Amino acid sequence: MKTRYLVMCLFITFLLSETSFATSIITNSNDPILSGSTLIDFESVAAGDYASFNTNGVTFSGDNSSTLTVCTGCGGGVFGDTGKSLNNRNGNNFTITFDNLVSAWGIQGGAFNVGWSYIAYDSSHNVLLNDTFANSCCGPFFDGIAANGIKSINLISNGDWVVFDNMKYVSQGSSSSVPEPATVSLIGLGLAGMAIRRRKSA
Repeated sequence: MKTRYLVMCLFITFLLSETSFATSIITNSNDPILSGSTLIDFESVAAGDYASFNTNGVTFSGDNSSTLTVCTGCGGGVFGDTGKSLNNRNGNNFTITFDNLVSAWGIQGGAFNVGWSYIAYDSSHNVLLNDTFANSCCGPFFDGIAANGIKSINLISNGDWVVFDNMKYVSQGSSSSVPEPATVSLIGLGLAGMAIRRRKSA
């Protein structure tokens, strides 16, 4: 009987682990998964064209040596942008790379004309999630990804020019991150121990 309780508790632990670490899509800047996030609004970045730049622990780089533009009034405020914002003026793809691992990320965009694909990678460049956000013109829209161990995000434009602003990310291990495997395992083992002890005293 004790073995049955132990197996049952370990199975529950496995299920908790699987559901806790599932990737998910973010469509709201106020999603609780983003609580405690760092905001990048591009106000501290000098206006200009960049092959690559780093701000607040994040590197933005155009794919295949293409450029990204930071400017004031890039979208004229029509697409939800305020002050400075980021745009891929030539419709090029670009990559966002984090200095440290993150568990959730999202960015506001406006002036979409086609669906964009956002691909999240871990530090070994394994794909964590690949999803297409089919926003219609004109926005703003907020889209993102939640997953443990995000190192970089590749934004595939499909030739579309978009104005980006108000990016948020949550550092791995912050209070809003999903639990680490060791934490969930300890919870499961604790439940198993309680079940066996209760069975003994019955």
